Amino acid sequence: MERIRPKIALRGFKPGANGAAHVLGELESAVMEILWKESARSVSEVEDELRKRRSIAHTTVLTTLDRMFRKGYLSRQKQGKAFVYSARYSRDEFERGMAQEVLGALLNHYRTPALSAFVDLVSENEKTLDQLEAMIREKRRQNASRKV
Repeated sequence: MERIRPKIALRGFKPGANGAAHVLGELESAVMEILWKESARSVSEVEDELRKRRSIAHTTVLTTLDRMFRKGYLSRQKQGKAFVYSARYSRDEFERGMAQEVLGALLNHYRTPALSAFVDLVSENEKTLDQLEAMIREKRRQNASRKV
């Protein structure tokens, strides 16, 4: 799987948040949720969805979508005089990219303590520890087959 190119997590990881809000603001997270549910939405369609939960100006939605496009979170296509926006990455790709960036940053600067803390956290649940062990075996198998 290709790594996500825009720096997602390193822009400001918030440990206490949920989902995309770990790295995005409240409004950007809401936009991602809308576009993950149904892709290819116009500014007006995104605005209509957002207004179900909050009062928001059209220019704020327009600016937010444009900013998220420039950051690399969204793609857009011109349809008539307007843009139609889609999430550039699926929720799974986004979450995997976020995890790779956070863990990668920790491993680059604090390799031994980060690995030790990770193993300690994983070992608290036997099923999760088994899952990690299976993933390590599979990765070693893949690496060995590439060397041949």
